[in-house]
Amino acid sequence: MAFLFLLPLTAWAGRSADYSIDPIVIDGGGTAASSTAYTINASTAPGTAGASAHYALRSGYAGQLLDLAGIAIDEPSSPMTIHESGTLQLAVSLIYDDATQSVLSANDLIWSVQSGPLTGIDSSGLATAGLVYQDTSALVQVVWGSFSDRLNLTVLETIPNNFGRYAADGLPDDWQAQYFGSNGLNAGPNDNFDGDGLTNLQEFAFGTNPTETSTGSLSYAAGFISQRGLPAVSLRNITGGIDFRASFIRRKNHLAAGLTYQVQFSGDLNHWQSSTATPTIVASDAETEAVTVPYPLFVNGKKARFFRVAVSQP
Repeated sequence: MAFLFLLPLTAWAGRSADYSIDPIVIDGGGTAASSTAYTINASTAPGTAGASAHYALRSGYAGQLLDLAGIAIDEPSSPMTIHESGTLQLAVSLIYDDATQSVLSANDLIWSVQSGPLTGIDSSGLATAGLVYQDTSALVQVVWGSFSDRLNLTVLETIPNNFGRYAADGLPDDWQAQYFGSNGLNAGPNDNFDGDGLTNLQEFAFGTNPTETSTGSLSYAAGFISQRGLPAVSLRNITGGIDFRASFIRRKNHLAAGLTYQVQFSGDLNHWQSSTATPTIVASDAETEAVTVPYPLFVNGKKARFFRVAVSQP
């Protein structure tokens, strides 16, 4: 496909006793004409001026022949992103064989969503994102005549705890989707999906798998967690005796997740006393850390023999 673009400059009509010619009127780009006094071909020198004793002429247009190479969706940023439930205005440009561009009218375009969490794109190119539980890719397409282009977008997870069945329940949507699918049942914080006695909130807090019943105890060595699991007693030899500690898994992002861990000790399983000690980090992995607090000697006049970790979330 080829286009002729005429760029307006200034057009003068030449006149004398022997002729009267206006190159604009004749063909809008200069033409050949003659009389007894002169011969002129304005098309041989577009955009230039000519003169003699009998005439003065300045042709009015310059022309450039371009071939259309395709169309492209404009990308003002890389990567292209859109917030969940937000909108993004898309535009398309014509690409010519000399690498120049011009913006296409939105009325000439046909938009469609090929994949991903976009609820739609209107005729003006305004894309609207749906809700996601994690950053998710989407693909859009635009068609103009025989040309088309596609663009990958990323819908950003910017609103926590808002996805489908998992919305506003306190547990991260991506964690729930990882273990229960995008619309699972019995995935709430107080549910016990695998029937092992731990709620899903406790499984999340201790970094364990809420779909498996074979949860062992926490173990670690040399600063690394070898197994996530239930709280356990930790002990080591020290000068003059043995250092008894209560150890448990804590998520590294527990503050952002709103998790509170409270270690409690008892001598008889009836009366519990909360520890006021600051937990000490002794090991870690990518998402969790193992922490310990010292055992007290006595609780309510009885030797401290038991401990538990209470997990809560506002």
